[in-house]
Amino acid sequence: MNNTVSIVLCTYNGARYIEQQLDSIIAQTYPIHEIIVQDDGSTDDTWTILERYARNYSVIRLFRNEGRHGVNGNFLSAMRRATGSFIAVSDQDDIWEPHKIAEQMRAIGPNMMCSCHSRPFSSDGSFAHFDSRPRNTSIFRMMFLALPGHTLLFRRELLGELPPDNHPIFRHSIYDAALCITAAAHDSIVFLDSVLVNFRRHADAATYKDFHRSLPSWRNALNALVWGMGHYRSTRRLVLPLYGARFELMNQIQSAAPDFLKARLIMYLETRRDPVSFIRLQYHFVRVAPKLFQVCGDGFLVRLRAALYPILQLYMYK
Repeated sequence: MNNTVSIVLCTYNGARYIEQQLDSIIAQTYPIHEIIVQDDGSTDDTWTILERYARNYSVIRLFRNEGRHGVNGNFLSAMRRATGSFIAVSDQDDIWEPHKIAEQMRAIGPNMMCSCHSRPFSSDGSFAHFDSRPRNTSIFRMMFLALPGHTLLFRRELLGELPPDNHPIFRHSIYDAALCITAAAHDSIVFLDSVLVNFRRHADAATYKDFHRSLPSWRNALNALVWGMGHYRSTRRLVLPLYGARFELMNQIQSAAPDFLKARLIMYLETRRDPVSFIRLQYHFVRVAPKLFQVCGDGFLVRLRAALYPILQLYMYK
């Protein structure tokens, strides 16, 4: 069995931290087939640093884009350069634990994808909260909140199931959403309850947001509900193209898994504007409530939260 692993690392103006991440990748206990590093037109010293590392480590393959491709364009094209049987995605400013790839390769088994905990840290005072709860990887969760791309290790065949780069999903979501929805549609994600990535949070990061008002608490949940009710119409107009892109992606996935078929119906209802569809959406959220949230479970409060989820979730797009 071919168990070669390609690391895909995309860079843009990452000179400040890139050496620490490259060192942590090179120090992996699992033998790395190749490290594909693709730069998106950095204007700092990133490329000079990458060339120095490539001279010292033959496992590194360097590529440089002509013009800016953006996060999705850079990562999608870089991942397609991979020749290993498995692909692990890396951000430019994190630090991996030495056994990250080894543990994920042991855990993935026949599944399409493996994820793990990433523990945020900050050296500039940026928001960095660590949620230690194991992740819910059901399709009902993944179609709304994907696993972070920098934690993913997946089979290269998964790329073949993604739509073309010009698909609407890539205009409205980061690449990790498409990967996670596709793998979850086949119920083929395993999550390792271990911290294997140290996730640097800093204000210059492409994905940095301050989520302190979204931490799990009844006060924040009430705040989200009030905000969602007050901004329902305007926020729905903003997110309808996103829901439409997700539904279009799910329509192209070849899976007959019962949960996936229910999830696709839910996403279809998310694209509708009429009151009857809203009520049907609430009904189906309540039915799948035990698999919808970060912590799987059932009970009256979970079902009530599920009924309110069409409004609560809008706070994510504030």
